Amino acid sequence: MITINLYDYKRIIREVGIQKQLAMVAAATTAVFFLCLGVWTFQLAMIGVTENDLAEVEAKVADATPDYNAVQNLKKQQAQYTKIITGIDRLRSDQARTTEFLEDIGQAVPEGIWLTSIQQMGITEIKNKKIPFLFINYDEPAKRSSKKSKKKKAESGDKFIALFGVGMTEQSIVHFLDQLRAISYVDAVVLNTSVRDFVENEPVQKFEIYLHFLKIKPAA
Repeated sequence: MITINLYDYKRIIREVGIQKQLAMVAAATTAVFFLCLGVWTFQLAMIGVTENDLAEVEAKVADATPDYNAVQNLKKQQAQYTKIITGIDRLRSDQARTTEFLEDIGQAVPEGIWLTSIQQMGITEIKNKKIPFLFINYDEPAKRSSKKSKKKKAESGDKFIALFGVGMTEQSIVHFLDQLRAISYVDAVVLNTSVRDFVENEPVQKFEIYLHFLKIKPAA
């Protein structure tokens, strides 16, 4: 008996190999698909978390905006109050110095002297009157910048006071000058004029005295 094997095993082996390759490709494709799906899902989750965080931050910013605006307004008000307080302190300083000066003048006036007027003057008025203060040079013209600097310094830190009055004798006026020079913050005293006059047929000396003193800040 003759037996013929019609089964082609080589073709079957090739088909099985192709099927394995197709299965591997399908498995790889499925894995990549699920991997991409996982990445996409993770990104969606991260986007959701980020959006929630952003919404929370925006809510906090919205809540903090009124407080921020209030702080900025308070800063502006503080700057304005600082200017006001500085001005008040300056006025108080000037007032304290003026009060101190008037008290010292009252103690310095000797017997036989009557003051008729007290005036505060600036450097321009002193120069116009040609009051002979030694630290003012009237012969040598100063430069424009130097004039501005000296004028600004005098206006901000120096004081000139004019005293007008009547003395019974020249000796009383000399004594008054010595009393003025004894004031600690007065650094220059000038007797500009002393003229003989009569008041109710009584001989007197009418005088003009000019003082210069530094504007020192009084002690607290």
